[in-house]
Amino acid sequence: MYMTPTGSVRLPLPPVGDRSIKMGVQQHFTGSFIDGDDEGREIEFESHTEFMVGLVMLARPDVVNLENQVLFRWLDEEGQTHRHYFDYRATLSDGSRIALVVKKNPKAFDPEFRVGLRDLARRAVPDFADRLSLITMADLDPVEVHNAQLIHAVRQPDPEPDAAVRDVVASIVGAARISDIAAAAGCRGPGFRSVVRLIRRNELELVAHERISSDTLVRRRAW
Repeated sequence: MYMTPTGSVRLPLPPVGDRSIKMGVQQHFTGSFIDGDDEGREIEFESHTEFMVGLVMLARPDVVNLENQVLFRWLDEEGQTHRHYFDYRATLSDGSRIALVVKKNPKAFDPEFRVGLRDLARRAVPDFADRLSLITMADLDPVEVHNAQLIHAVRQPDPEPDAAVRDVVASIVGAARISDIAAAAGCRGPGFRSVVRLIRRNELELVAHERISSDTLVRRRAW
């Protein structure tokens, strides 16, 4: 739910995936999160790993679009039609597309599953995607997961501190601590969140690969 500056309420746009996920299934972690600015759009998931992968992909500066539950159809050698729903398809800033298969760790090591995945990759590349990637929770960097969750949590704008922080950032030469930027903007708590939003918008970047905190050094992104 998004409240506009005029006080009206807008609900998130519905999912656009080719497959609808059944919510509330026992022994499954299902749900949805919101992507985008303002009211955003709902993205559904059916595992905790899928949820984390979605947040990580959206937080990466080179990912410009993320689709979920994307249908891929193909004909086998006997002319039979098959279909597979990829958990995600990420489009990168260079125009390339990655089809993502998200699985729990034990399933990913099943030999029969691996054979099927190689066959799927052979059929999907390059028309549907430029490459196919299998992702498990073990493949996700805990630092990246932490930062992606934080970036998602503070995505809603806060106009006054956002404007104050942007004014401070405009004069930065080199790197500065997030806490110093927030202090210079006169809004320590809200200012921290404003700096994170600038990281989300790729206006700032981390100097080092670390969990985002008040002590983190950031700099303006060079384009």
